[in-house]
Amino acid sequence: MDTILQLLDDLEKELSELRSLAAVTPLGGYAAVEPSLLRSEMELAGLTASELSRIIDVSREEVEDWLAARAPTPAWALTTVQLSALLAPSVRRKLLRQSLGQAIQPKSKSHPFSRIEDL
Repeated sequence: MDTILQLLDDLEKELSELRSLAAVTPLGGYAAVEPSLLRSEMELAGLTASELSRIIDVSREEVEDWLAARAPTPAWALTTVQLSALLAPSVRRKLLRQSLGQAIQPKSKSHPFSRIEDL
């Protein structure tokens, strides 16, 4: 039978192994992604730094700072790259023409029943 100390040691060992496998590490109060992981995901998605900057509405320089490890890369940037890889080409073109925030804004009162509120 294992003692509590042995169980705790085993648990600590497993946790440290999991941490070493994690691509996301805490930095500056929020999760940050390794620049190499962001770069590889961008290549898989077929995104350039300019395209990613347009989609997420940040400057190209900021994306380049993430890729060069001059600034921590927020975890949501990696998620955005991975999601954009799943988009249909027409949706992706729409995102490249306008920022993500503008692209997901619902059209006001576009539904036929939306005028009910006005009555």
